Amino acid sequence: MHSFRERFQELALDFLWRQWSALGVAGQARASDDWIIDPEALLLATTSLGREPRLFDEVLDWLNTNGQIINLQRLQNLGQRFGQPTILNAIAAHLARRSIHSKWKTLIHEEPKGIAPELLFPAVPVFGSSDELFARRGWLRGPVKLRQLSQPADPHRSTNLLLKLRALFGMQARAEVMAYLLAVESGHPREMAERLAYFPRTLQTTLNDMARSGHVMARREGHEKRFWLRRDEWRFLLTWPTREGRNAPEFPSWVDWASFFAAMESVALFLNRSELTGAPPAVQAIELRVCLDKMDATFLRENIHVPPGATGGVFVEAVLEDFFRLLT
Repeated sequence: MHSFRERFQELALDFLWRQWSALGVAGQARASDDWIIDPEALLLATTSLGREPRLFDEVLDWLNTNGQIINLQRLQNLGQRFGQPTILNAIAAHLARRSIHSKWKTLIHEEPKGIAPELLFPAVPVFGSSDELFARRGWLRGPVKLRQLSQPADPHRSTNLLLKLRALFGMQARAEVMAYLLAVESGHPREMAERLAYFPRTLQTTLNDMARSGHVMARREGHEKRFWLRRDEWRFLLTWPTREGRNAPEFPSWVDWASFFAAMESVALFLNRSELTGAPPAVQAIELRVCLDKMDATFLRENIHVPPGATGGVFVEAVLEDFFRLLT
């Protein structure tokens, strides 16, 4: 379990670095990534999986520069599924000190009482004074010092399509709707509301309004109304190199990042259970199955493939290897 835990932590941190670097955090992005980054899901994942001082403070630096393009309503909706709320609370308190980020005050809740403080960065003890805003929320770390090296997200990277669309359509649901339809091609409001972290009524109203433009089409399928668009009409958005080949996708793929990161958070919690470190493989397999049962069924069906009849250590290793593969 110890080796699995170390490998998972290394892969998860590298994965978060890649995504944040593509958004403008000082670092190295990978040009081969061809998916739409969800900044709200990424931030929530960082509060639980990204508790490493260099990454965490570079993300704070990026938010200090770009925090106004985070959709706080989506952030709160997604935060009901995963993430560490008191860490997000402390981040919001830091950002809200600047007038340009005053809207982040809506995320600042009453500070928890009577909780034992923990290290924000588990491998980094605190010497001297602690950051006050984090300490008041139960997290110990040194004072925040931002390097101010972050850049705005490059709109000409395919991974940043959602932020490009927010610049065009605003911070409402329209940007997510366009990103989803360009990637998936069609969808109905109930399905899209669940995947995009909006209320169904909001998506229904937004899609009906957009259909009046003549550029978003609709048809009735039973009791559902399905919406789609003609991608050729939106080719002007393609400001990045596209893949070769007749059937190669031009727009980046849509990923259910909420289900992805919620699953990764569950795996991290499983691997960090100290009582399982020396437990028999059969016990570890039972607890891992309990962990999987809490994950999104569609995510598991599409991504986790366990050999039939696998049990004990074989089952644990097969499942964890699939999760490691998703992070590479």
